[in-house]
Amino acid sequence: MPILLIVIIFFFALPTISPASDNQYTFESESSYSIKSFRKAKKYLMDIYKDNRKTFYCGCDYSNDKTVAAGNCGYTARKNEKRGSRIEWEHIVPASRFGQSLQCWQQPEQFERCIKKTGKTVSGRKCCRRVNATFRTMEADMMNLVPAVGELNGDRSNYKFATVKGEKRVYGACDFEINRRTKTVEPEPSIRGDIARVYLYMQKKYDMELKPEEITLFNKWANSDPLDQWEQQKYQRVDSLLITLEKNQVNKQQFAADE
Repeated sequence: MPILLIVIIFFFALPTISPASDNQYTFESESSYSIKSFRKAKKYLMDIYKDNRKTFYCGCDYSNDKTVAAGNCGYTARKNEKRGSRIEWEHIVPASRFGQSLQCWQQPEQFERCIKKTGKTVSGRKCCRRVNATFRTMEADMMNLVPAVGELNGDRSNYKFATVKGEKRVYGACDFEINRRTKTVEPEPSIRGDIARVYLYMQKKYDMELKPEEITLFNKWANSDPLDQWEQQKYQRVDSLLITLEKNQVNKQQFAADE
């Protein structure tokens, strides 16, 4: 088969990518279906990453039981070895970023479903998960979820991504720097574009506000770290899964109607 034809076939087999701003690109699914369970999303992601089991930060291998092989990536735990031995599913855009402005997050006591039998109130995040469908969809959006060493997920917390100057590396060879004073995190250059495109995607899909300085930074990062093969493949797998789930739902509804 001629090389040009192979390239054309490969190009049209990729999922839809559309302009966001300043010639950057964000993922757009061909399906309107959305997962509304963070727990289910994590299970689906284990299969999506089945042949690319590397943590987003540090690039450590991990096994089917989520155990991190720290030796092959040079990662060493800063403090929490137990949490550092397993992966967790990290929200690139933190849940607090799209949840903390909601009433269910700020005032969970105002919602009957968020009050336990003991009279105590669940956390704002748990309350939003119970009563707000949009929050559930955003929390379970697989484009915003990546496998991360558990300790790094915890240490990152809900800090913003930025350039951190002069910070020491405290995770061995892993290029992941945190400034706790400014509550900012600097990831390694090879994943900065991935992060930027997720933020632009969340902005476009959910009308999530980004500050002008964030847009400037993310456009810069997206330019310096273009879309790579695995990032593109993840888009495609997520899209295919959503299309399949939507078809299954339609078939179930049709079957129920026929009954």
